[in-house]
Amino acid sequence: MLLKRRQVLCSNCGFLCWFVQHVSGEGPYKHKEIGKHARTDFQAGTFKGTTEDSEAEEYYHFGCIRNQWVWTSGSKFRSDYANADDVRKPRKCVYYISYEPAFGPEEHKELRREAETNRNIRNAVLLGAAIGAGAAIIIQLLYIFLLPLLK
Repeated sequence: MLLKRRQVLCSNCGFLCWFVQHVSGEGPYKHKEIGKHARTDFQAGTFKGTTEDSEAEEYYHFGCIRNQWVWTSGSKFRSDYANADDVRKPRKCVYYISYEPAFGPEEHKELRREAETNRNIRNAVLLGAAIGAGAAIIIQLLYIFLLPLLK
């Protein structure tokens, strides 16, 4: 499947998520949905934390579930985290899927898989129809041109 790179804003993508880790730093990350308000604040550069925890930037950080980038305030965790100003600009991304409220990042992955499956099925059906129509036309032409030769 050929994926097209398009200019998109990460704050409009369904793969934008919170990477949540326990404050002790132990345990695996969880991916949680980012609400519309936090997305708007992040895009505007005014994000100050979540309503659950005013110091959330230390334990919750934005990221792309497709591993295109990870951001945390001041790049506190790792030096290779993305610069938030760069992420707020339009980016070229092949993984973009439009954000649907009330769906988490894993559900957006499932929506993407379903859309790709439906597109592949539709393409296979169209290809089969085109081959069938082409074969029917060839048979008709052969009948038209070969029938007089057989008489």
